[in-house]
Parts: sequence; structure tokens; C-alpha cells
Amino acid sequence: MKQTSKKTACVLAIDIGGTNIKAGLVDRAGVIRHMLHRPSHAARGRKALLAVLAEVIATQTRRMPIVAVGCGSPGTINHATGMVTYMQAHIPGWTGTLLRQELERMAGVPATVDNDVNLVALGEHWKGAGRGARCQLSLALGTGLGGGLIVDGRIFHGAGGRATEFGHMIVRPGGEPCTCGNFGCVEQYAAPGAMARRAAYYLTLGIPSVLAHCTAISAADIIKHAATDHLCRQIFNDAIDGLALVIWNLLQALDPDVIVIGGGLVKAGPALLTPLRAALATYYSPPELAGRFTLKLSTLGDDAGILGAARMAWDWLEHA
Repeated sequence: MKQTSKKTACVLAIDIGGTNIKAGLVDRAGVIRHMLHRPSHAARGRKALLAVLAEVIATQTRRMPIVAVGCGSPGTINHATGMVTYMQAHIPGWTGTLLRQELERMAGVPATVDNDVNLVALGEHWKGAGRGARCQLSLALGTGLGGGLIVDGRIFHGAGGRATEFGHMIVRPGGEPCTCGNFGCVEQYAAPGAMARRAAYYLTLGIPSVLAHCTAISAADIIKHAATDHLCRQIFNDAIDGLALVIWNLLQALDPDVIVIGGGLVKAGPALLTPLRAALATYYSPPELAGRFTLKLSTLGDDAGILGAARMAWDWLEHA
């Protein structure tokens, strides 16, 4: 590659979601030059999702040539081989997909793949709220509750790629049923979608609430009325208590210096952080260990996964 082309080279960073696919052309400095959004059609299964990926890659590579692809996908990913080793029923047939090979075939350049929330964490470490952290823990509050851990600038994967599935830490044994097959997982209380589902269920039982007048209940509605509405207050408190318990246990296990919270609930700002910090303060910490970590909200928003995928691709190019 000529020196002049190195300065203008881009990787194609892809963030696969259950609803949408995002794809950005990103240069070495982390500047997103072109962003594309498409419905993923993931609920239709593997074939439909791969067809959308092919169209996205073709569209973006017509804009400019690329040197590599970095891709984040839901599920358990073998980052060494690029295979989806396990995916719940949200994307039928996605388990077993040789995603890296599919991407390389479509794009004609090297590709690298990892779990989507791992790349959200990496993006925050590169360009967002986790910059400079030695041990950064990320929690993504979206449809579910995902997690990522960056240690000395690198993603921690565990032995088989399933590390940091924080959403499936059990906070209430025998509690709400979870899609993973267990009961009482924290994402069934703290994820925005779960908060809305719980509220809708209690309304069917006749629990009085201002939410009865909402055409479509959202976590934002619950937080807005938490101070004055009994049902909203209970659901929000359950979310905060579960999230605080998980964070506290992770503090003891991992000793992070920065915790970054991202996803849909970030828009609540202080309405989320203030009660969460208060809940964490109810757990005893020796004065000598106080102030050892910083709790932050994401600064990258929806771009975190794209920037993480780009950083992974650039790192692979430099060290391959």
C-alpha cells in the first residue's frame, strides 16, 4: 500500500443488531466518514441476515475501498475463528455461522469478529468514557443487559468467549424467568425492555398506575413517574437494586477503575446515576478503599459499537 493511501485508508465497521445493522467507514484516527443503517431482518433467520450484510458491504465498499472489516455480533463468539458458537432464539439459525469467513467472502478483505457488547466496551475505551482506564467494565442496558471488560486495552474473553455475560448474573433466585433458561437474572429487572414488560404485566393484574394511559409503555415513562406512581417506583427500584447488586459484586471480583453504563437508559442521566450511586453506597466499603472507581455514562452512544469494531480491525491489521 502506498504511503498516501495509508493516510486515507478505512476499515468497514459493522454492528449487527436484532433490529438494525449499522456500518461505518472509519479511518485510523477513529473518524467515521460514512454511516449506513439498514433493518437487519434478523428475526427471519440466518439467510435473511446474511443477505442484508452482503448488501451493506456492497454499498459501503462502492463508496471507497477498505483494508479490513471489523464486526460485532450478538451471541457467544469465538473471536479466534470468527464463528458464532451460540446464539439464543432471537436470530434463528445464527448458531454455528462462520461469520468471519462470510464477511471475507463478501468484502474480499480480512475480517475480524467479536461479541457486540465487547466492542461497545472497546469503543468507549478508545474514544469514549473509558479512555485511560486500566480496567474498564462496561454495562449496556438495551433490549437485554450486556457487558464487556477491557484490561490493559484488550478485551477479556474468558476461556470460551462467554466472559462478561453480566446480564445473566442472578440477583433473585427463583425470580422472573429469563430467556437464558434461568430465573432471576438481572436483565429481567434492569433492562429497559424488561422494565416495560413487567409494567404491562402488572397492569393486567389491575394494579393502578398512570401507565394505564400510555399506548406503548417505555422505561422512560417508568422513570419519569417513579417519584409519584407506586408501580413505576417499584419497578424502577427493582431495576436499580438489581443493577447495584451486580455492580457491587463485580467491583469485588474485578477491581475496575472505570465503570461505563451505556444503552437506552443513559438518556435518563442523573435520574439513573443518582439513585444508582445511592444504592451502591448502602454496601459497606472500608474508608481506605473509597473512591477507587468512577461510574460514568457512555459518551459515544450508538457509535460505541462501530468504533469498537473499527479499533479491533485496525489492531488486527497492525499485529497480524
